[in-house]
Amino acid sequence: MIVPTRRTVHVTRTEHALPLPAPLLDVAHLVEIVRDELHRVDRPADDAEVRVTDGDLIASYETPRLSTVRR
Repeated sequence: MIVPTRRTVHVTRTEHALPLPAPLLDVAHLVEIVRDELHRVDRPADDAEVRVTDGDLIASYETPRLSTVRR
C-alpha cells in the first residue's frame, strides 16, 4: 500500500515599511529593494503587495517554506 506524502507549507511574510510622508526617491528605493529580493528567488515583482497602513507605506510578500512529512 502506498501512503501519500503529506506536505505542510509554512509561510513567511517579509515586510518593508516606509513612514509617510516620504520623498519619492525613498519610495522608489523601497520598490527597488523589494523587486531585487523577489528576483533573487526567481519571482516576479508583482508578487509583492503595497499598501498604506497607520501612516506607513508597506511593501510585503510571502515566501512559502515547504517541509515534507512522511508517515
